[in-house]
Amino acid sequence: MKVIKLTDLTKQDYKRIVNRSAGNNEKILPEVKKIMQDVQAKGDVTIMAKYQSRYGRDNYQSIKVTDEEIRNAYQNINKETITALKQMIKNITLVQKAQLPTKKDVVVRSEKGIKVWREWRPIRKVGLYIPGGKAIYPSSVLMSAIPAQIAGCSEIIMCSPPGGDGQIPTATLVAADVLGLKNIYKVGGAEAIAAMTYGTETVPNVYKIFGAGNSYVTAAKMLALERISIDMPAGPSEVFIIADETANPRFVAADLIADGEHGEDSACVLLTTSKNIAEKTIVEIEKQLIELETRNRARESLRRYGLFAVAEDIDEIVKFTNEYAPEHLEIMTKNPERLVKKITDAGSVFLGSWTTKSSGDYATGANHVLPTGGMAKMYPPLGVDSFGKWMQVQKCTKVGLKNIRKTIETIASVEKLPAHKQSVSVRFIKN
Repeated sequence: MKVIKLTDLTKQDYKRIVNRSAGNNEKILPEVKKIMQDVQAKGDVTIMAKYQSRYGRDNYQSIKVTDEEIRNAYQNINKETITALKQMIKNITLVQKAQLPTKKDVVVRSEKGIKVWREWRPIRKVGLYIPGGKAIYPSSVLMSAIPAQIAGCSEIIMCSPPGGDGQIPTATLVAADVLGLKNIYKVGGAEAIAAMTYGTETVPNVYKIFGAGNSYVTAAKMLALERISIDMPAGPSEVFIIADETANPRFVAADLIADGEHGEDSACVLLTTSKNIAEKTIVEIEKQLIELETRNRARESLRRYGLFAVAEDIDEIVKFTNEYAPEHLEIMTKNPERLVKKITDAGSVFLGSWTTKSSGDYATGANHVLPTGGMAKMYPPLGVDSFGKWMQVQKCTKVGLKNIRKTIETIASVEKLPAHKQSVSVRFIKN
């Protein structure tokens, strides 16, 4: 780890930092496509074969989570975890309810006798992918399922990879059960995305898939777009910190490490106007890494996609930030509220030294399912509106249709679509 001037970043390093792990998907697409095709063709057989070979037949007897497995989960979880989950549920619910679209949009009267409006409807069948692997994510259950329930989705499917014992982790199962989820399946990776896309004998197909995952999950979601919808290409985690001379290097270091511990493909970036802050942050990172069990993952992520750069001024930082379009953007400056107005492309923004990325990951009520890999330029964070869609409605009276009759007949003739013209004209032929 070393500090460089932002202007000294080579084209090769610029590409590596800005593209981060998103550039890896093309390499694995053939393998992921093969998995998707196998699940589509063979269904449960493909999934059972993978997990029984990994965990053994005794540990993996069914794809769907049983009532007994949920009861066992409650026997192995402490009261503090359940209390924490309940506070998260309260805060997430409050924030998400405020995002619920009105059931009926503004009615526009484009002509006398014509009304056009939109009505909001939930997506009936949705799939939630809850990641696993190196960590346990009960928080992701809450972030995905609560807005789905508030939106009114009638069928919610959850897939999550089993742990070393062939079971979904205890805290993840309890979080799902507290919310009342019933259709929970022990399958992860590209297989889970394929199962929810095409359906198997056990796993139902859905209309839209939500949730972050590794490169295989992200690639599978992109392939699933041929048939269904997805929330966003949410891949490996990333944090981008803007700091000036007022920032606390210890806080900056802690937040960079917090993101880096997700995995070796996470991205951690610090841009600052103060070389002193950057250098002290690196010293702090080395100190804090020593005590962490996840230090190897964090260190590798910093090596691969990390950047400690000093800029001439804030405007240079803002330009680079919007080009990078980070998933998590922390602003530790003298006046973060003023600076955030210049940011156009970011998933979730954290203002001030006391708003750590972890606060949004868990307990502020903001959603932590966010666009990664630069996709914040065009995708929003997950929210209630992600679980529904607008249906357009219009109504013409006889007077209304008469007011636009000539326009319709004229353009239909230009486009050489006589039946379109006739469908209007026939209504005004006197019998």
